[in-house]
Amino acid sequence: MKEVFIISTGEIVNGKTAGARRMLNIASSLAAVNVNVFLCSLSAVNQAPVEIPEIKHGVYFMKSINPAGETGLNTLRFVRTVNSFMTKRESEIVIFLYPTVFVLKDFFYLVYFKLLKRRRFFCEINELRAASAFSGTPPERPLAWLLYWLKSSFGYVKYKLNEFQVLFYDGIVVISTSLESFFSHYTSRILKIPILCDSDLIDDFTHPRFSPDSPFKICFAGYISFEKEGFDILLEALFKVNQDYRTELFLYGILEDTDRIKLEKLSAEYNLHDKVFYMGNIEPERLQDEFRKYNLLILPRPLKKRTKYGFSTKLSEYLVSGIPVLVTDVSDNALYIRDGFNGYIITPGSASVMADKILEIIRDYNWEAKILVENAYQTVREKFDYRLFSYDYVNFFWSEERKQIK
Repeated sequence: MKEVFIISTGEIVNGKTAGARRMLNIASSLAAVNVNVFLCSLSAVNQAPVEIPEIKHGVYFMKSINPAGETGLNTLRFVRTVNSFMTKRESEIVIFLYPTVFVLKDFFYLVYFKLLKRRRFFCEINELRAASAFSGTPPERPLAWLLYWLKSSFGYVKYKLNEFQVLFYDGIVVISTSLESFFSHYTSRILKIPILCDSDLIDDFTHPRFSPDSPFKICFAGYISFEKEGFDILLEALFKVNQDYRTELFLYGILEDTDRIKLEKLSAEYNLHDKVFYMGNIEPERLQDEFRKYNLLILPRPLKKRTKYGFSTKLSEYLVSGIPVLVTDVSDNALYIRDGFNGYIITPGSASVMADKILEIIRDYNWEAKILVENAYQTVREKFDYRLFSYDYVNFFWSEERKQIK
């Protein structure tokens, strides 16, 4: 029996993040070919004894029977508890790390499982973390400016050192072509798996229609970050569009205080206070129903080093929704989205280009949306469904020669 233990500091089963949903899709991909998958997160396993319920066929969730609470989290106790369970298994075990920003904990997992316990250890890499350092706008006040540069410098050094962990992994799984190219300088043991989704979520609900008597409604779901997602450009574009047609923006996801303040400031500056709505960070299972309230789903990312290497996992969920999608040409988006065929794609960084495209979409919506959605469904089934990659994972984790897989 082959078994994979997915290890992460962050929440998996109850997480409201793109990372949590990707881990569940990875688990489903492996379970589809009879590999047992155990989801193990520090937040759920803080002391023994544990229980391991099966949350779907072949996918198990390890959690403490008597959780100790946040103050009881202990990394050493976590890895010992997981390893104790592993030693009782008569199976071929692989550990698959899903990293977080807590890179010191990820390093500890590597040392404990790979170097001390001699277990086969793989890692998912879905962004270039060093690119996030120095990505914000430096404050003008001297003291704040100094603190910004000290904090950014520390982050850059920390993430660069974290990259060298790749040398110790048995292999890495990357999410984009740029990451594959970047990490090929560290290792040849690379597997590229794009964003994943479940094509069974596709249903035959009524294709979207747009009434000229109603506002045109645009939705974004994900981490609401101005620096990463380009909301400054989107809000300027929205201001331009509203000169011709009332258009509203609805936001779902995590919204930190700094981004909330900036959102309020720019909404007031562009007179969008009654056209931009924050809807909260809701459970992932509810998002598909929410998407169908809107006319367009958008990913407005600018072209930066950070967005060049990442690949928005939200795109696959968008394509399943049955609502047309507008993305910018960053990362691998253009490998999968053809403008006017299965979605819309534009050059990043220009509010005018974005505004013109949105107005074009509004004009042609009722005859074009149905065709785009049907083609998007085809893309999901042929490119992103998690079942397509089951044997890629298995062959990579258990092949005798883990060479670079294209």
